[in-house]
Amino acid sequence: MTEEMHVDYCIVGGGIAGVILASKLAASGKKIVVVEHGTRFSEADRAAMLSRGQETLNDYADYNDDVDASATTPHSSASADDEVIEWSNQRLFGVGGTALHFEGIMARPVEDDLRVRTLYGYGRDWPLTYDELEPWLLRAEREIGVAGGTDNPYASARSDSFPMPAHEFSYFDREIMGPAMQALGIVGHSCPRAIASVPYRGRSQCLACRACKFCPSGARYSPDRVHVPTLDDLPNVSILDNVSLRRLETGPRGDRIIAAQAIRSEDETPLVVMADRFVLAMGGVETPRMLMLSADGDTHQAGLGNMGGQLGRWFNDHLNPYVTFDVGRHVGSRLGFETMISDHFRATGDRRETPSFIIFTAPAMDWFPIGIEATSWTTQNDVLSLADLRQSLPQFATLATMTEVEGHGVLELDDSVRDSFGSPVAKVTMRLTDWDRRAPAKLGELAPQLAEAMGAANVSEVSAASYPGFHPSGATAMAYSPDDGVCDPDLQVFGLDNLYLVSNSVFPHMGANPPTLTIAALALRLATHLEGESAL
Repeated sequence: MTEEMHVDYCIVGGGIAGVILASKLAASGKKIVVVEHGTRFSEADRAAMLSRGQETLNDYADYNDDVDASATTPHSSASADDEVIEWSNQRLFGVGGTALHFEGIMARPVEDDLRVRTLYGYGRDWPLTYDELEPWLLRAEREIGVAGGTDNPYASARSDSFPMPAHEFSYFDREIMGPAMQALGIVGHSCPRAIASVPYRGRSQCLACRACKFCPSGARYSPDRVHVPTLDDLPNVSILDNVSLRRLETGPRGDRIIAAQAIRSEDETPLVVMADRFVLAMGGVETPRMLMLSADGDTHQAGLGNMGGQLGRWFNDHLNPYVTFDVGRHVGSRLGFETMISDHFRATGDRRETPSFIIFTAPAMDWFPIGIEATSWTTQNDVLSLADLRQSLPQFATLATMTEVEGHGVLELDDSVRDSFGSPVAKVTMRLTDWDRRAPAKLGELAPQLAEAMGAANVSEVSAASYPGFHPSGATAMAYSPDDGVCDPDLQVFGLDNLYLVSNSVFPHMGANPPTLTIAALALRLATHLEGESAL
């Protein structure tokens, strides 16, 4: 039998965007339902996953390990000439979303990131200025709890300080990498993190457990620990887990959504949610996919919001090439996260010539897979010396980058591959341009210089330029006109009076910073647009 619900707001997606939005709209007293495709993970689940990872010496144990691949709608393949993105390991369905296991890097965009077309001739400009976005970034830092410092000379202007002080630099950053960068005229500075450096709103400060993905201390922000418990106590809010949205149904005139058609995953019971307003907060892949799956036979034949043919276009992600160093001396251990980064290459140089990128550095033993370099550098005459290997491992460090790309990807439906409910999965195809490849090439020039500055014994080649799939974005971009995007600057889908989007899919362009803080800022801004100042 079909279930029916009648609410004021139906928010689809229980990740950081949907949960923060619900927490702000709840003050209105209106009835809200949050529909989440994935399950809830308990503290016992976290402890079990952490224990299993320790027992099996698997630093990559994750929430997705026991999830049926069909539930994460894996991507299909394309021709050999294309580069196809696969996100099954990075995308995470569950109450809390990808923020359940993210590293908590809360870097802001720089002012130029929002005007790349005007300033540099590539990508797309945002329909918001940095000055318009900045107050919401600050509110998001306070809402989430971000530790950061004032030592970044490359950052765009702030209207106030971080809510918590930055984490202290590790031994490696303070004594080895920082001085090496300084010798090359690069300033290493603190990394903004959603990890408490001091007690914050009931959260413990970081205890350096080095298990950030599961964070036994609770210092790292996770929506299910911070916002969801409060929502669970509110009589006007319901969070439905293990419920999969199948399509949005348009009304007879095609100008409104009248229902969300969903299925309870565990017993396949149909669920119909009727609401005054609907918000898709399903992330960079599933948000555009749902707009495509909801195409009707009339006004929206090519998908919802696709009046100008922009749905699925300009898909984007970051590249993360890296190098490994044998520093030649002990590098110490990391807290579980990087304490020092540098925005030097976001603020210097000509972005017409080379993409911007952030530098991350850290001891490598418990982070990147360094087996190839470790064994090759300790092998003589085809004989691996275990003694040399044992001695060298504590001397290894990595230098990684987060690099912007032009963003010419295409997201579409693949009728040849279906999810467990029979709907086409998303296929994303991206080709690296010559411009995209210049940032890894720049890293290839920089790495030997840093190796010399720190007195390193060896430095590896730059890893292959590929997409790890951490930050899919851009396929439902905000714009002033449907000729340039899918939703307007207030995140309302073009052609539909009551449908809104909030995820990194609405980014017209993504600079070299992780998108999470900006997503949270847009969720707070949307809440105020929908309900006014009471939502703050």
